[in-house]
Amino acid sequence: MGDRAYAQVVCSAKDVTAFEELGFGEEEYWKSLPEGVAFLVDQEANYGNSSPLRELAEKGYVFIAQHDAGGDCDAARLVSDGKTFSEVDAMVHEPRPCVAVNANRFVDKKQLQAVRKYWRAVARAKQKLGFVEEEM
Repeated sequence: MGDRAYAQVVCSAKDVTAFEELGFGEEEYWKSLPEGVAFLVDQEANYGNSSPLRELAEKGYVFIAQHDAGGDCDAARLVSDGKTFSEVDAMVHEPRPCVAVNANRFVDKKQLQAVRKYWRAVARAKQKLGFVEEEM
């Protein structure tokens, strides 16, 4: 069995088959996407499909993804710009990643660095997918 969670991904339309093999299916996005970009959803992704998405990233696929929390996994935001893969913690229903605040009231520096890396990879992935700054 496994831990099931809602997951979604935005990727190049030419790569849809690879994501469908993971259990994703194409759906309408709530606003327009650039030409040649697809939106896919897996309502019951095993552990949010984190490991299989990491494998696609290693093969050079470009995507922006997220999954909700399951019983055994936290929510996360994932991105691959074709060269760099990044996965960061998130809260459910929040599009932005989150960074823990330690008991000393300072943010966790490693998590903050990971989030900065994530946002840089998102910018590169958006550019490769054809998004303009305000889209998505």
